[in-house]
Amino acid sequence: MTLSFQRKVGILYCRAGQGSEEEMYNNEEAGAAFTQFLTLLGDVVRLKGFESYRAQLDTKTDSTGTHSLYTTYQDHEIMFHVSTMLPYTPNNQQQLLRKRHIGNDIVTIVFQEPGSKPFCPTTIRSHFQHVFLVVRAHAPCTPHTSYRVAVSRTQDTPAFGPALPRGGGPFAANADFRAFLLAKALNGEQAAGHARQFHAMATRTRQQYLQDLATNEVTTTSLDSASRFGLPSLGVRRRATPRGPGAELQAAGALMWGVRAAPGARVSAGAETGGPEGAEVPCLLGISAETLVLVTPRDGRVVFNCACRDVLAWTFSEHQLDLYHGRGEAITLRLDGAPGQAVGEVVARLQVVSRGCETRELALPRDGQGRLGFEVDAEGFITHVERFTFAETTGLRPGARLLRVCGQTLPKLGPEAAAQMLRSAPKVCVTVLPPDESGRPRRSFSELYTLSLKEPTRRGAPEPVQDETVKVVLLPPTKQLLHFCLQDSSGPSGPGDLTEERTEFLHSHNSLSPRSSLSDEAPVLPNTTPDLLLVTTANPSAPGTGRETPPSQDQSGSPSSHEDPSDSTPELRASILPRTLSLRNSISKIMSEAGSETLEDEWQSISEIASTCNTILESLSREEPGSLSEKVSHLESMLKKLQEDLQKEKADRAALEEEVRSLRHNNQRLLAESESAATRLLLASRQLGSPTTDLA
Repeated sequence: MTLSFQRKVGILYCRAGQGSEEEMYNNEEAGAAFTQFLTLLGDVVRLKGFESYRAQLDTKTDSTGTHSLYTTYQDHEIMFHVSTMLPYTPNNQQQLLRKRHIGNDIVTIVFQEPGSKPFCPTTIRSHFQHVFLVVRAHAPCTPHTSYRVAVSRTQDTPAFGPALPRGGGPFAANADFRAFLLAKALNGEQAAGHARQFHAMATRTRQQYLQDLATNEVTTTSLDSASRFGLPSLGVRRRATPRGPGAELQAAGALMWGVRAAPGARVSAGAETGGPEGAEVPCLLGISAETLVLVTPRDGRVVFNCACRDVLAWTFSEHQLDLYHGRGEAITLRLDGAPGQAVGEVVARLQVVSRGCETRELALPRDGQGRLGFEVDAEGFITHVERFTFAETTGLRPGARLLRVCGQTLPKLGPEAAAQMLRSAPKVCVTVLPPDESGRPRRSFSELYTLSLKEPTRRGAPEPVQDETVKVVLLPPTKQLLHFCLQDSSGPSGPGDLTEERTEFLHSHNSLSPRSSLSDEAPVLPNTTPDLLLVTTANPSAPGTGRETPPSQDQSGSPSSHEDPSDSTPELRASILPRTLSLRNSISKIMSEAGSETLEDEWQSISEIASTCNTILESLSREEPGSLSEKVSHLESMLKKLQEDLQKEKADRAALEEEVRSLRHNNQRLLAESESAATRLLLASRQLGSPTTDLA
């Protein structure tokens, strides 16, 4: 089933003083105001020999008129059935030749000159005309020409956009009004498909197609099941099934292509949209199951690398591919060869090893008030799209991500410059990353990891409850204890402020050396490829600031309303210091043991420890007032249990590895025994066959 982007729209001409259907159909010539409106709406084309969409008009013998009105909008072809351009029959009051075309159009535009009677849809006798767009001209054929629009639709046709302003206008006679009217006509025909009549017709057509399939495409031939339970033949080596085309895309190793790379996304060859950041560098592009890398072929230096999980999206043409990664940074890759072949291979490989997708290029017009019809946050994510606006019509949805605005990437522009460009640019062209299948915004792996580290910090410790009981006094030492365990500068660094993974294009900001050229050698790079840096910083508390005072509801109240926790702090410190050191050592030991695991397992362990500590802190804040030493003991026991679980998991893993080694040893032993048995069997067969040879 193919989608149709061809539409037909009827246009009726209503002169001053007219209002009935017969009067509009019997207008033989178009007035100056109507001609001005048709010129704004589309182009007058000669029907004879016309090769585009004709909308049932005769393009061979001129039986339906010599000319008609045709235009294109948003990849749609629109042919208008203009009443004054269709054949006129003087002796036929109903003008059936005109009504045969306009009466079968779902959407009809009724153009009214100044002074015409109000339009009433009940005067139109048709089973197919469901939507009427009434356009009334004001001050036609003057520099101040404007139009007002009204919409009439059947009861079972749902409402559709773009939304009309209050009073239906006025609209200036410009391209914005043309785009509004064409979008209104296309959406009106789409909405009329939900009416009862068209829904019943679609259902009946679908049933006829199914009945045709069941009648003409069903076979009575059964499958051959004679060899279903056949035994496999012994001694015959099975031939390996040949791998189909494109099987190499599933390989874990790297696939290589020769490319010319440059930082930033480019609109066309040699036209840098983001500014002259650097020349193209001849490189080898390698994409494995885990990493994407660019290497200079002469000296093997790595000029760019990133994890495949950090690839956000791509935009490609026949010889060029713009790759977006990380926070929305972009690099441009140009590939030689047959048009589209190498680029298609790279895109197919990226679809297998990454979570990215193809971007969408959208040109967003402004409405009559200069608005784009959507809201975006500082990171470039679409948070809201207004209904019945051009942004919604072009396919913009909440959860989408802006990667490029007016040819420049968002990380290069910055939030303020991007917002200013969206507000003031006369024509806004954006590159959009659609949301995933569930409607959530797409982020790279580095961004997700950074958010996971910031999430416990955003939650924070529970605020002290405004209560007059004594448990308010015990909360600050508890918080101080946990801060001392997790943020002591003398102890091992915990999962503190970790920087996000950065994947940047390394290029020289200086000019090329005299002995190097762009065609044979890449510019000298300042450093090697950056790795993932995990920077942990500690925040030691300053002297005198280690004690927190709970907030008081009334600062001027009596001294006896709340107890001062500073009186009991020295005794608490003396009693809990050994336990505090034990807790800190336990956490340090768990984190050091987790360091031997893979990078993802280490991140998971750190996240679990942070979540456990936050859970403990919340549970302590909700407990009734009791002995702080008991709470510390409970905390120590929970951490000890966590350490025991980790030890048990490592023991299970070691046992599993030992079992795997044992199975490998047994497999090798069985292979050796089978080879020995085969050798003995061969010798025995030779010995049994030798007497027969002698007798012969």
